[in-house]
Amino acid sequence: MQMTGSVVVMLATLTTLPDNITSECLNVSSTIPAWRVDESSPAVFKLEAARIKPQIETLLRTHWQVQQVVWYADPHHIWPTEFELQAHSWDALLAKILQPYQLRVSLHENHTAVVDYLPHAVQP
Repeated sequence: MQMTGSVVVMLATLTTLPDNITSECLNVSSTIPAWRVDESSPAVFKLEAARIKPQIETLLRTHWQVQQVVWYADPHHIWPTEFELQAHSWDALLAKILQPYQLRVSLHENHTAVVDYLPHAVQP
């Protein structure tokens, strides 16, 4: 039920914060709340050839019980094909989706997720 350290690093570490985000993002040493994710079975998610934003938001709401998604990345990124993505955990599956777009997700205790670019990402 806990996120792996490598995913926490990718998903939640921030080197600089925009003015409108507090420093309350989870970091590597933070305890991950139990409501985050159920790791008891392999993760499978069907991606459509469509914008990635609503697909990531659905994934976050379904498997991390996120209620609000704050989106700072370009909302027009497209997943190019229909594809069933599989991974050993939901954390790993989310990382596979985020990686090509150089995105990261910061999960907060108040069931909010912030999606933005990795610090050294080449922006579109």
